[in-house]
Amino acid sequence: MKFWRYVLLVACTFTSLASAQDPTQGGVLDPETPENITIPDLPAANVRHGIMGVWVRPNPKQDAAALMDSLKKEGFTDVFVEAFYHGMTIYPSAVAPMRPELTGRDLLNEYVEAASISGLRLHAWMEVFYWAPPKKYGVSGGLLEEHPEWETLNASGVPSSETGLHMGFADPALYDVRQTVYKLTTELAENYPEVGLHLDYLRYPSKDDFGYNPVVVETFQKQTGTRASVTNMKWYAFRQDVLAQVASGMSRAYHQAGGQGLVTAAVNAYYPLYKPETQQVWTKWQGVDVFIPMAYSTNLTALKVLGYTLRNRSKKPIWMGLQVGPGYPDLGKQINTLKPQGFSNYVVFGRR
Repeated sequence: MKFWRYVLLVACTFTSLASAQDPTQGGVLDPETPENITIPDLPAANVRHGIMGVWVRPNPKQDAAALMDSLKKEGFTDVFVEAFYHGMTIYPSAVAPMRPELTGRDLLNEYVEAASISGLRLHAWMEVFYWAPPKKYGVSGGLLEEHPEWETLNASGVPSSETGLHMGFADPALYDVRQTVYKLTTELAENYPEVGLHLDYLRYPSKDDFGYNPVVVETFQKQTGTRASVTNMKWYAFRQDVLAQVASGMSRAYHQAGGQGLVTAAVNAYYPLYKPETQQVWTKWQGVDVFIPMAYSTNLTALKVLGYTLRNRSKKPIWMGLQVGPGYPDLGKQINTLKPQGFSNYVVFGRR
């Protein structure tokens, strides 16, 4: 993205934060959608302390019981397993296609049973709007392939899968897209009620200005009487409200269908100075019990500053998302950097 455009995005984002309407006060979407709700905060006693979580991508060749047993021995308490990614599920679904290599299995249930035996809490990691990886990976068969008309476009009309990072995203402001993620959430809660709901990629793509699906643009123009453009603050507020309303809608669908776990969300730790084009103003989201900022930093001093910033930004509980692996400080050092600020819960990305 050109530098001048990035500066404009940041400036417009800051302005739109002040002008965006409260998503619980009518919002900007179709009146028949269920997003505009207020969900009471979870009592403090239920948010837990001493969490050591880990994000896990399913491996159908790995025994679920052996995996959970090893994670338990390593000191993990919570496991965030990818249950919906690349627009496909790891369990039989009536809403989305299932990953072809898992035909005839319910891998999520295998994890549920194994986690129960090991005494670990399980969370279903949902890649909410990221439905198709870059084409170079050769992955096919997901929801976006079934519904290419749902893909979000940039201002030039180019699909997300063909520009930016070439990641295929469904457009959050489309009614059918929102209904699909609500149905997925309902299905998950009905079939696996004790599994928590973990929201990821609840945003627009990065590296360009997205949201210009023609149906969405027409809806926005009818509702506001203004044109969708990079200089229109109402356009920023509209997209930010869309994401806030989806977070509320998914939380509501989860709880109404019997979901008993926490609703957590992986979010941009550096917003709004980094990736402002994603429109992910997560501090506005209702219905999320715990935020997990992805505080991936190679520098401990920068991590300390970031931790202070996050504590002052969020009224909701924070579990810090930490990166491990080559180039990153030892996990113990990262935790010791954050402990003096009162952080006691962490989720780890990059475990191998």
